[in-house]
Amino acid sequence: MRIRSLILGTALTLALGALSGCAANSNDLQQLNQNQFVLRGMIASDRQQIDSLQQQVRSLQGEIAQIQHNGASTGAGKGQVAALDKRVSKLESQVGALQAAIPTIPPAPGAPGTTGATTPGTGTATAAVPPPSAAPAPAEIQPTWPSELEQELAATKGSRAAGATLFREGLSDMKSGHYPAAVVKFARLQRNYPKSPLTEASDYFAANALYEEGNYDRAILQFNDLVMRFPKGKYTSQSLLREAQAFMKLNDRIDARLTLQKLLSDHPGTPQATAANTLMKQLTAD
Repeated sequence: MRIRSLILGTALTLALGALSGCAANSNDLQQLNQNQFVLRGMIASDRQQIDSLQQQVRSLQGEIAQIQHNGASTGAGKGQVAALDKRVSKLESQVGALQAAIPTIPPAPGAPGTTGATTPGTGTATAAVPPPSAAPAPAEIQPTWPSELEQELAATKGSRAAGATLFREGLSDMKSGHYPAAVVKFARLQRNYPKSPLTEASDYFAANALYEEGNYDRAILQFNDLVMRFPKGKYTSQSLLREAQAFMKLNDRIDARLTLQKLLSDHPGTPQATAANTLMKQLTAD
């Protein structure tokens, strides 16, 4: 935990340092964007860990309630409850420590709504620009996951890879529009078969299922997790594009722009980069 806090602090210091230096050229801006992207990934990882710990707490609390319902008057029953209570307290302490360590990501320089933004190359502070009261609807770029789903179903037909059955069940749920059920199947695959060759694809489709549910916050975390784990993966550029679209759905234009810049920088010439250019033009024009 101490080492992770130091890493987070370093990333945040780099981002803040670039801001205080006014990011006078494109290299500074690119470095700032990269620092913020890394920081967001670490925050996403911490939040997923928090969710996992909270699920464990709820599970233990359920066990305690069951024991108490069945009668915990015996010495063995009381001992079980005491041991479970101790585990719950330890997990809650870990959750509190993680929550306290999560920093706030600073806005990008010159972004709409920031105060005292500096015009690059002039050193002159410009007046704050208030955010629009109602942003126009983001450009609708059709997702590619439906066709990719069909390809995965065909590719894994009869597969004996670890988690293949769960994977296909999750894809079938998505195809039928049963997105919450699909998320459960993909999460079970990730938990039970972390080294399966289907891990990246299950991560990607789970994120898309969350997106289709309208659960954009969780979708962003899932897409970001995939990008951090598989920076050169099969679904990395698609994940960056969908992550940016999810930010736009939440009217988080700063992070949408940062994510699109990451996509354009790391995956030029891809169909997703072409779509990213379209979205960047819209963000610039609005």
